[in-house]
This record gives sequence, C-alpha cells and structure tokens, in this order.
Amino acid sequence: MIPILLPSIRKKLVYLDQSFLSAACLEADSPNSKNEVRILSKLSELKVLQRVFVVVSDVHSRETSAISDEYVENRKKLWQFQNNLADGYISGDFDEVFVAQWRRILADQDSSNSFPTTDIGLDNPHRLQIGVRVQLTNHWRPKLHRDHARPRDIVNKAFHGIFERQLENMPICIDVRDCLSYVRELWHKDIRQGIASWRQQRDQQLLMEQIVKELEAGQIPIIPPWETPTPFCQIVGEVVQGLDEESTLQRWLELLEGDSADLCAYVRIRSAFEAALLWKWKTNGATANLKKFHTKFGLSCQNDIDHIATFIPYVDALTTDSSMRNLCEGDVVASELKRFACKIFSTSNYGEFETWLDTLLAEPVTIT
Repeated sequence: MIPILLPSIRKKLVYLDQSFLSAACLEADSPNSKNEVRILSKLSELKVLQRVFVVVSDVHSRETSAISDEYVENRKKLWQFQNNLADGYISGDFDEVFVAQWRRILADQDSSNSFPTTDIGLDNPHRLQIGVRVQLTNHWRPKLHRDHARPRDIVNKAFHGIFERQLENMPICIDVRDCLSYVRELWHKDIRQGIASWRQQRDQQLLMEQIVKELEAGQIPIIPPWETPTPFCQIVGEVVQGLDEESTLQRWLELLEGDSADLCAYVRIRSAFEAALLWKWKTNGATANLKKFHTKFGLSCQNDIDHIATFIPYVDALTTDSSMRNLCEGDVVASELKRFACKIFSTSNYGEFETWLDTLLAEPVTIT
C-alpha cells in the first residue's frame, strides 16, 4: 500500500455559537430563525465545496448536556446536528488551549502570532477529504458533562460569590483599565499558586517514595500532612511536561512579573471580558433577577466568553448573541480582539455574514 498525502485547500474556519446552532436546528420552522436557516444553507454548500470547516467544541457539548431531561430528544437532536456539522471532529476546551499557548511562550517559540489549529485539537482541517470515512458520534462528551454537571443555580451562586469577593478586595479603580490590571494580577496569582502547588506535589511524591523505602527497611518514618492541590496545579504539570521543569517554571514566574503582553492569548482575552463584567457590576450593580444574572454574568455568559476567548485566535468567523457582541465592542475587550482577524457576527449584522459567505461561494478554489 502506498499512502497518498492529500493537498491542503485554504478553508475558512467558522465557529457558530450555541444560540445560532439551537435556532438553526431546534427552531428551523420558526419565522424568527429564517436568517440562521438561510445562513446554514450557504454554510452547508460551502462545506460540500470544502471552502469552510465548521468548528464545534467541548464548550458546545457542555452547553448541550445542560438541556433538561424534559427535552431529551432536543438534546440528542442538537448534539447530532453539531457533530455532523463538524464531521465528528470536536475541538477541546480552554484548558488545552491554555496549555498549548503557554508551552510555545515558555519554549521561546513565536507564540504571539502563531496559533496552529493543533491547539484546538484539529490536526489539519484544511486537508481535502475524499472517499468514505468513519465519523465518530462523540455521544460520550455530553453524557460525561451531564454526569458531572452541577445544578445551574449552584453554579451561578458560585459566580455571584466570585464577583462579590473580587469587588470587596478590589483596590481603588478609576476606570475599566484599572480594573483590567487588577483582574490580570488575580490570574497571575492563580498561576503562581498553581506553580507552587505543583512543586509541592512533586516534592511530596518524592518524599512518599522515601517513606516507602523506610517502611520496607523496618523504620518508622515521619509522614507530613498532605496538601490539597490548587485548581491550576494539574494544568501547570501539563505545561511543563517534557520540558526542563525548573528552568521552565522560573521563566514562567519571570514572565508573570513582566509585561502583560507576554500572557497567552486566552488569558489576555478572558481577563478583558472579566474586567468588563466586574466594572459593569461595580458601576451599575448586580441584577437580582436570577434569569438575567444567568445571561449577563452567570453560566450562560461565562460559556459565551469561553467560546470567544478560546477560539477567536484560530477561526475566521464566529457568531455570538447580541449582548455578547456589545460586550466585545467595549474598550478593553475590543483592544484585545482587534489583534485577530476573526470576524464577529450576531443577529444585528447577519447580513454582513451572508455577504461574506456569498463572497466565499464566488471565489475560485486555491490548493496548496
């Protein structure tokens, strides 16, 4: 057998948010979803022509799994729809992108302008596809999320507590940019704690090996208390895996003391969103309405931020709802997003989305 490497065609990567996918799949017969249905038709045509690749992520599976058992058929239908759009290739979550971006920074690679799709779990979405191919269902993803999910109200209560603690400890901030500096320092603190925790876990593991040897020798060892790892501990371990651990960690700590431009793209974008929300809370106050909190600050809003902060460096176009697009146009968020060529579309400018797709339909195919 002689393997033949297929050429690459420069496909456009398109990321559709959950609101667009739900409208196109579950509300296709509704007059309010006619724009999404028409756009989906053009996207489907471009997929057949291999001009676009639709990116679906684990964030989608997380949101789909949250659909209640009362609508279990809708849950199954939506996931199958998403999985088919992505041809079974499901991208990862923020933690995998966080690790990949930091590894390039710490390995002295040109990470500031290089965002390979391998970061999001796609080896080569641009490669031509021919013949019959087995497509995975990925049913385990929403099931896994559902099995481990906490109730929405509990999650939103936790987010409410985070905002309150941040406001309580926030120094005097005269504008949203001061707020951004504060939020980024909180990220620095979490990473530093993760590094310290990883070192501690490593040292404790070495100590446990020594304790085992002492027990085997009939000695009674002194067993120190076991410290609980911090949330970032495991991620730190993934970042330094295969690298020179101590020199990498030291360089990481030095970068955290320097210019925030050396932060990975995910941290820069997400911290900008978090600062915008915190400033909004500080200046306008929190809403007492639980449903509004869910969409403006809570789980729904945080999932939307994950969509954008994780994937905007890697895709050519991304959809979101109108409120999130408005947040994208705010000062600190817009200054981060303008570093990337991705186009952001929502219901307020779906006409521009269609025009962009029509242009792709009219373009000749370029094979490299």
